[in-house]
Amino acid sequence: MNINKKIALAAIPAVMALSSTDVDSKVLLMSDSGWEVSFDGAANAFYNHTSTGNIERVGNNQSYTTRDSASSVVMSGQGTNDLTAGSEDFSSISVGLLPNVWGFTVKAPTKNGLDVSGRLGLYTHMNANGDSADNNVLNIRETSLSVAGSWGSVLMGRSLGIHGANAIVNDMTLFGVGVAAGSISGTTLGRIGVGYVYADWYPQITWTTPGLGPIGAKVGIMQATDILSNGAADATQHSTPRVEAQLDLSFDVGDLGTYWWVDGQYQNVDRTQAEALSFDVLNLGNQAVGTTIDGDYSDDVSVGAVGFGTKMTFQGLTFVATGFYNVGLGMQFQGNLNGAYSGSLDDRGKARHFYGGYLQATYDFGQGTNLGYSYGSNHQVLTGEDWGDVNNIDASNTRTSALQNYVESHMGMIWHNVTEDFRVIAEGSYTEAHWHAGGSQESTNVSVGAFFFW
Repeated sequence: MNINKKIALAAIPAVMALSSTDVDSKVLLMSDSGWEVSFDGAANAFYNHTSTGNIERVGNNQSYTTRDSASSVVMSGQGTNDLTAGSEDFSSISVGLLPNVWGFTVKAPTKNGLDVSGRLGLYTHMNANGDSADNNVLNIRETSLSVAGSWGSVLMGRSLGIHGANAIVNDMTLFGVGVAAGSISGTTLGRIGVGYVYADWYPQITWTTPGLGPIGAKVGIMQATDILSNGAADATQHSTPRVEAQLDLSFDVGDLGTYWWVDGQYQNVDRTQAEALSFDVLNLGNQAVGTTIDGDYSDDVSVGAVGFGTKMTFQGLTFVATGFYNVGLGMQFQGNLNGAYSGSLDDRGKARHFYGGYLQATYDFGQGTNLGYSYGSNHQVLTGEDWGDVNNIDASNTRTSALQNYVESHMGMIWHNVTEDFRVIAEGSYTEAHWHAGGSQESTNVSVGAFFFW
């Protein structure tokens, strides 16, 4: 079997999650009555060396001037960010972006034109965070059933989300380490947060259309996520599910193969009574006692996102371009604080805006050797509410915490398929992180490792 096909079917969790009936593997057990049990997965390990430089920062009471890209207002103030300067070199042995995965699929005999199957995916790593070997955990990302027929297929259970899935599936660092390793206790981040927001794994019911020539589509309802802020005005009450969808198109022009897609999501998350009161206090100060603020934000938060991309192949050359824009979803992980300095909501509980994407080119030299380069970045837009004291509506433009502006990274990778089951990889990355209040930090990461697929 061609290794690219084998990887797509058996080793990429994102692809395995799309339809359990499509999984191919070397190990297939069949009964006389037509029942099938198959096994698939991958194991990987990398040696990493990460170097992180000092933060070039705005010190206390040092003036700055910046432009609010949401309102085009130029703001000045005193930089009092709490970034901690310091450099570090760290070596580690770990899995890369992908954990090790063991997949199991059970399929019933085809009856009445229906293929029914169940899937369980067990994910684990070996990382010890420099302390001990006790940090390893078992992560059950996939547990689902699928029903497929002439009308398409329906997946019910826990699996990868739709929005952002194509961006991560087509990222070469899926089979590498990515932007940084360092002292980690889980998997590395690959390009997550530096080119796309992580699709993540959610309980869902998703319908994928049957083959409609060059057009494909899927739509699903998923468990809504909490939407968090740096303040206290979070939104965590899920009265409705999240909706995600994708539309794609593929066609060839001579020797040029093309694949295009657009995806998106929408969710509305209510605030609890306590969260709504927190929002009122943050926006009205002491006036909020016994009163409410006029506006929908006090009651709920609406989150929306769109992603798009293309993959083009011409002989041994493959080019990928992707992008996204979201309101309230986040910069790295969906709906979360995304680190200590970057919430999906601003300091007063209103949705922030984020955008980013990546460009990637790879070349297959034949005989299993490939070379790739990619550049990507994620950006966070100021709201105009990010510069005041969250406990005082009349505060001046002084921050006591640093707010991330953007992160960009250059990545290079070379890999060789020694056999169709075994791949060796070497990669390097250079990353810069920047903050709105001033300051930046550089880091580099070099990794060598290997993958085994089954």
